[in-house]
Amino acid sequence: MKAGGKVALSAGKSSGKALLELAKTGEVTFVNAATGLVSSIPFVEGLNLKGAIEAAKLDPRFKAFEVVRPSGIIRVGADQLAKLGRAKLKSGDVIRMVKLASK
Repeated sequence: MKAGGKVALSAGKSSGKALLELAKTGEVTFVNAATGLVSSIPFVEGLNLKGAIEAAKLDPRFKAFEVVRPSGIIRVGADQLAKLGRAKLKSGDVIRMVKLASK
């Protein structure tokens, strides 16, 4: 079964383990830590965090992310996004958006 597009669910303030339950093979899932809104984009080979953020059309004010994997959580802040944003994502990654930049 192949899913596409965006799916809106509520994940609330989920733990890493609960977030992994949202993971779907062939997708990268985004969770807004503040609102609990969940959306996903199709995973493509070579996709990196920066590209995924752009493809998902996320609020550009998000400046902190957590990539949740069974092996652990990778925290990426605004000052690290330029370097770590090119890090390759894996199919099934869940990315929690945790901080908006102040105006």
